[in-house]
Amino acid sequence: MREEDREIWVGKSRFYLSEDNIIYCKETTIDKDEKIAHLEIDALFKLANLIEGKVNILIDINEAGKPSSGARKVFQKAIEHDKFGKIAVFGMNPVARVMASFIIGATKKKDFRFFKTKEDALKWLKE
Repeated sequence: MREEDREIWVGKSRFYLSEDNIIYCKETTIDKDEKIAHLEIDALFKLANLIEGKVNILIDINEAGKPSSGARKVFQKAIEHDKFGKIAVFGMNPVARVMASFIIGATKKKDFRFFKTKEDALKWLKE
């Protein structure tokens, strides 16, 4: 598979399927609305469908902004899909942490956790 097939940009946010079959998401969109949320979910599914079985996701929210209520609902529904295995969110941005905690608390997904560091998040994903 070509390297460029493993990477998708939505605005300034980067989605990348690594060699270890983890999708890395670097969130940098400040004001995320439903339209952007749908584009990001489409990017996740496009990358996830490149491999067989479930895919784990690592989301960096250090530079993320506040998603709208509609965007949070889009993410909540999408992450419950069977294609997605574990989802680890990490970052120290206080606003993004609060928003991530809302999504984590509202979802039925059990393998969705928040971490302070990328290293701790990756360790959990690879268990």
